[in-house]
Amino acid sequence: MSSEVEANSAAVVIQVGDSEPEVHDGVSTEEVVDIVARADEGIAQRLKAAEDRVNAIRAEVVGDPDMTVEYFLMQRAQSRVGELLSHDLEHLDPEEHRARVDQYHRYAEVGSALLYRDRDFHGGSKFFTVTWPNFKWWPYKFNDAASSAKAWGGNILFQHTWYGGRRLYLIGLPYVEFPDLGRFEFNDMASSFVSLP
Repeated sequence: MSSEVEANSAAVVIQVGDSEPEVHDGVSTEEVVDIVARADEGIAQRLKAAEDRVNAIRAEVVGDPDMTVEYFLMQRAQSRVGELLSHDLEHLDPEEHRARVDQYHRYAEVGSALLYRDRDFHGGSKFFTVTWPNFKWWPYKFNDAASSAKAWGGNILFQHTWYGGRRLYLIGLPYVEFPDLGRFEFNDMASSFVSLP
């Protein structure tokens, strides 16, 4: 496998209801959309739209300082929800996180990946509610730190900032848990994130 193919390869983890998660490794973006479409056509369409958005960001924002600042300011304003919810969750035991986030989802659209610093949902955590290009940036400050995750709906973790490198698609219909991201060779690697619109 060439380094370019490796850099663009992805692992997809999809779980429908209480079934065992399906793991597909080394797949292309097009194959990901096909895999997801078999489980949920709506999520697959949103996934394709998110891929188009990522491509537009890379083409139009990255490399243009003015657009980069504007993009950051827009995302930062939206990330306020994630910041507030992360503070709420930090006072709960990890076993209580799913119930609390499910409660949020009953009232609002809040995005949906909860990343943990350590395996088995331990260590500090951050609740991501918005597409975020660089985990080094405040308010998340979580670069190369995620070792486990809980996810609702469709989410994509990227190895590099600005949505580059390997991808890990976390698709929970409606919910999925990943006690060890090392299982997918993604431990302490995530540097950017996309939540499906």
